[in-house]
Amino acid sequence: VYTLPRLEDFEDIRDGADIRGPWMVILYNCECHTFDEVEYILQKATGCSLEKAEAIAMEVHTRGRSICFSGEYEECERVTSIIAS
Repeated sequence: VYTLPRLEDFEDIRDGADIRGPWMVILYNCECHTFDEVEYILQKATGCSLEKAEAIAMEVHTRGRSICFSGEYEECERVTSIIAS
């Protein structure tokens, strides 16, 4: 069972983020996946480049979470379901 950190424990991650839609998918850090696994699933779920996936994985590792996708609700649901699988 994972417990999510409280949002007030973190600085606002939207500042400077490349947000393209009204909805966001936020990926939180856990110690149960390797960098390679995270980068692979990000590429699969979002269609991003390896370089972008590496940058997201590093931000998740160092900051505890990262906006990994933004867009319309249905797109975010699709990305979330791929990541969760």
